[in-house]
Amino acid sequence: MRSPILERKACRFKALRHWYRERDMAGLLAWAADVVGGHGGNNSQEDDVDNIPLIFSPDQQKYVQELERKASSLTRLIQDLRLRLPPPDISQRLPHLHAHSLASNAALALQLNSHSATREQAQSREETLQQENAAYEKAISNCENKMQEKVQEADTLRSKLKEMDDIEKSLKAELENAQAALDVSHSGKSADSVVESTVGAENEASIEASKSAMLDKLEKKKKESSSIEETVQDLENKWENIQNKALKQPSPAQREKALDKQLHSLIEQLAAKQLSAIDHIPQVGCSQFMIIAEALGHWIFGFA
Repeated sequence: MRSPILERKACRFKALRHWYRERDMAGLLAWAADVVGGHGGNNSQEDDVDNIPLIFSPDQQKYVQELERKASSLTRLIQDLRLRLPPPDISQRLPHLHAHSLASNAALALQLNSHSATREQAQSREETLQQENAAYEKAISNCENKMQEKVQEADTLRSKLKEMDDIEKSLKAELENAQAALDVSHSGKSADSVVESTVGAENEASIEASKSAMLDKLEKKKKESSSIEETVQDLENKWENIQNKALKQPSPAQREKALDKQLHSLIEQLAAKQLSAIDHIPQVGCSQFMIIAEALGHWIFGFA
């Protein structure tokens, strides 16, 4: 059993053979008519052959229609290809396009170098600010430790001053008691007794010596007390100066906030330069623009 393809080919061959036979027969008849009629001539013969109607079978008509569709499709394809052909002056425009592309690439390279420099500057500035912030935090910690030491020293000096005040009060009480005893001894001694007079004189001399010693000791304590008060006042002044300096210096939170603000400012400058680079790029085609934009995106956000 033959395949459908072979059957169709056989039918087409039969139809073409039949058509050729009919055409040859029609040509012979026309030639005979010309000979009999005496109107021989090539032009009239060709016209008569062209005027003979062609009779096709249904398969031949389908085949002719299919050929016509293919011919129209090929015609449209040829027209599309002709439209896609470059203009005649493309050879004159190519050098200008090449120079324009080189200039665009050079501008893009300059912008990329500027982006790289800005990025390195931002990183260097960030590292410097972080180091400064760490140094400030260390200095503030040292100041706080020194202030704590000074506060403890001031507390110790205050306790010593209080102790010296207590000693001064006790010495004053002893002095008053000695003075009272001296007054009592003066009022109770007898003018007629030499022994009592001698004893009274000795007691008075000892009391005076004790009194002078107590006064000297009290004077020394007063000097020490005044010196301690001056030291405490000096420490209080230093404490006040340290507090004022600490208030003038920014806190770590404020330094961190300032660093974030500066970092955001540098990022905005980088984005502005990116937009400027894109604006300076000429119209080089959609594919090249997408490649450049993707490269810029990877380069900028690759370290984030």
